[in-house]
Amino acid sequence: MDGTSSSSDTPQSEQAMEGLLNQARASLSRKQIKPALSDILAAIDLCRCNKNSTKQARHGKDKSCHLKQFVNGARSKDPDAIYEVAKTPCSCGFAWPSCSSPKHLEAVDLLTECLETDGHYASALATGLGLVRLRPSSAAGYCRVAKTIRLLLKLEKEGKKAKRVDPKVERALKAIEKDAGLTTARLYAFMKRLIQAGLNNTSEKYRNDAHDEYDQIILRMAYSLKLQDSLRDPAAKLPLELVRKIFSYLDTSDAIRSLRVSKKWNRVIKHDTLLWGLVVLGHPRNPGHRVFATWLRGHQGIRSLVIHEVADFGLSAKRLYMLLFGLPNLQRLVIHTAAPHRCGSIQALDPAPNPRQKLGLIQLSLDNYPAPTSLMGQLLQLSSETLEVLDLIKTGGKPERAVEAVRMPKLRRLQLNTEMPGRGLDEHVLRVPEIVESTPSLEAFYLNGFLLSWTPGQPSPKGWLKLRHAAFGASMDLVAHTAAAPLAPATILLPRLFPPMTDAMEKIEILALNPMIAHNYLFTVMDGEEARHPLHSKAVGVEFDDDLLPKLPKLELFRSRCAVDPELLGRLLAVPAASEGTLTGLELAVEQQYALRHPGLWNAEVPFASVGPAEAFAWARSKKLEHLGLYFFNYSHLSSMYGQRFDGQPFLDWLEKFPALKSVAVYPDWPGDGVMPFTGKLILHPQVKTIYQDSLRKGYEWDEAALLALQQKVNLFHCDFGVPYGPSLFKNW
Repeated sequence: MDGTSSSSDTPQSEQAMEGLLNQARASLSRKQIKPALSDILAAIDLCRCNKNSTKQARHGKDKSCHLKQFVNGARSKDPDAIYEVAKTPCSCGFAWPSCSSPKHLEAVDLLTECLETDGHYASALATGLGLVRLRPSSAAGYCRVAKTIRLLLKLEKEGKKAKRVDPKVERALKAIEKDAGLTTARLYAFMKRLIQAGLNNTSEKYRNDAHDEYDQIILRMAYSLKLQDSLRDPAAKLPLELVRKIFSYLDTSDAIRSLRVSKKWNRVIKHDTLLWGLVVLGHPRNPGHRVFATWLRGHQGIRSLVIHEVADFGLSAKRLYMLLFGLPNLQRLVIHTAAPHRCGSIQALDPAPNPRQKLGLIQLSLDNYPAPTSLMGQLLQLSSETLEVLDLIKTGGKPERAVEAVRMPKLRRLQLNTEMPGRGLDEHVLRVPEIVESTPSLEAFYLNGFLLSWTPGQPSPKGWLKLRHAAFGASMDLVAHTAAAPLAPATILLPRLFPPMTDAMEKIEILALNPMIAHNYLFTVMDGEEARHPLHSKAVGVEFDDDLLPKLPKLELFRSRCAVDPELLGRLLAVPAASEGTLTGLELAVEQQYALRHPGLWNAEVPFASVGPAEAFAWARSKKLEHLGLYFFNYSHLSSMYGQRFDGQPFLDWLEKFPALKSVAVYPDWPGDGVMPFTGKLILHPQVKTIYQDSLRKGYEWDEAALLALQQKVNLFHCDFGVPYGPSLFKNW
């Protein structure tokens, strides 16, 4: 093999080395040392680092200079001294080979084992140190040398105990003491310092390759020698988020039991304020009253507590009181359950709080946990001065009444969702003026499961000057109470039911199908008898001043699942949101049956049914738009007939108007046979990287689309019709 040999020769040489090493292992197992040594040396000569293809140069028999260098390096206080010794030539001038081949390391390691087996312990020690020189960033050499020293010291100890030391052991110890000045005690200290140096030299400081089994062995050796580095916290280098994730998989009993590992572990973990600042119980169990009280007393620093399945936690009125008042630093409490029928109903805290007692909660989130109105009112009253985030999701009772009754001056986010099976919207009539009065600093709200009502003389609320995000859920409706018809459908012209939008609005999401909610919130201006609406003004021949509509220069997302006249939307969103503002997400709906039953909501001059989205929404030309969605669309001439062919080509043509587009959401109206080809074209579109759709869910067509998306590196999601695409959900606000 000459110096110009290619890398294709390397596998052949390694195969030859592997064959020789297997022969050596077989000979060693039969105690045939000489044949094993011959095969090992032949294998070393075949390594690719030996470019001359001859016998590699080897150090002479006297390796005292080699050993002394390592002893002097170990005595140095410099942690990098051993690494420097391994990288420099021997003091006698011999240049030790350096190689990263695993087979070369394996051969030298096997050579050391042969010498150990034959009783040449001093030579085995020197050869092991040669393994360190061969590759100082590998843990193999340090482990081999430590194993040799431990074996030598063990044999000496056993020999002294039996009053007869093996002559080979005695001879090796004398040779090591003569060459390097290492007595038995000093030899043990040398081993400890060598392992300490090995931990340093095999760290990321000197290596960038993967760890192997020797890295685990050297850690176990360091632990048995009680070296300081081995006693470090194994999670010290893990990100805090990952440590919290690990602890979140513990149930309450395991979390308490983890503090019993050792006194030192208890001190380290118990007082880790960063770790216990956020406690997430992913699988809580009932810990027992006494143990739970003890655990609370030991973790006064908990600031955030999340209980994912409270049904197994045994949350009673007394335990809830202990949680709230036993953790003085608690700021965030999140309680969730998927089995509300297994949770007991708590009417009030036990014992009743002192009137002077207050909580410092900043966030209170109850998800599917049954909380009567009396308990909700008590919790809100205790936290009224500090509460900033309030999430009440399917809690039963009437949470809106508790919110109306308690003034929360610092509340920034409010999420109320009362949608539950078997309950009508008329059970939850929202009193918007009272809600606005109790939350003057609100910045974002999400309402779902409520009936909005209007009666003559009802005042229009004023406030929410800091509002940035408004979201209406799918289960929302609006009725008007008049003398002629107590529950008549709302008309186009009603006074404002919500405070007017501000120029600071960033997100508007209207998932309700009743277009009257969208029209009232988006386009109705002025109050009382002076209320104005663009379409109503046109119908009665009154000029409407577009300057009365909000400008929305900071709007980032607009979503409407109910059909609104495109020209009317353009008057609200075209300038400056779409053309000059920050609009990055837009989801719109075209005609659906609900809207067609309200002909007064449409501008007859816009024949929307016969034009594509690019023409209908010509005002939507935002160069910053990254997400585009469309509901209830089918541009086939038979689109009004269920089960007929679907045509979405105009939507594909519309995508060309948005150079920054990355994701789309498509929810066709009565999708037919053309949905699969349409989805395939979306996947192959050069701009589209993420698709949210509700047409393909399972079966052959979904499998084909998912495979094509995987090949094109496109994220394909199935979203139920009532669920918007993930990145802009209210929970992510």
